[in-house]
Amino acid sequence: MNQNLNPEQLMNSIKQTQSAMVEMLAKSIECMEKHIDLNLKAAKANLADATEASGQLMGVKDVPDFYATVQTVSQPAVGKAASYGRNVYSINAETAAEFAKMVEQRMEEVNKAMSASINEMAKTAPAGSEGMVAMMKSAFAASNSAFDAINKAAKQVVEMVEHNVESAAKAGEAAIASAPKAGGRRKSAD
Repeated sequence: MNQNLNPEQLMNSIKQTQSAMVEMLAKSIECMEKHIDLNLKAAKANLADATEASGQLMGVKDVPDFYATVQTVSQPAVGKAASYGRNVYSINAETAAEFAKMVEQRMEEVNKAMSASINEMAKTAPAGSEGMVAMMKSAFAASNSAFDAINKAAKQVVEMVEHNVESAAKAGEAAIASAPKAGGRRKSAD
């Protein structure tokens, strides 16, 4: 079983690997750009919110007014933090899905090449090696089946996590919306 790669096959393999690495690096940079953009927008919004909040707090006349103002300016911040978290998750999930797609495509190419190699080996195998060839075909089929099962399970986990993140975000938003509004004086514990 001497399956040597010829120089052309080796160069093609190197080119494909290099192309895949460049594509993954480009996706990583794109992901970083999205995070930088999101963080710049969040920083600008936070500065504007902090400026407005400080202006409102400067106009406070008494303690009950202070508590009401603090609650008024802090409630939107909680919702914005939840939105920011969802955006970060979305960027990461999108990038992970793109990486998974690239890996799946590469695995399909590798599987085709491996299948062709096993079939070629079966044609040129010496007499009496049919059992070994059958075992290799069976092992290859089993590994493909295992990969498919793992891939399906991973997709189900991603769907479950996305559902849970969305449910948690909605529950948080509902809790924020139903929070009691400040208006009365708080009692201090002595």
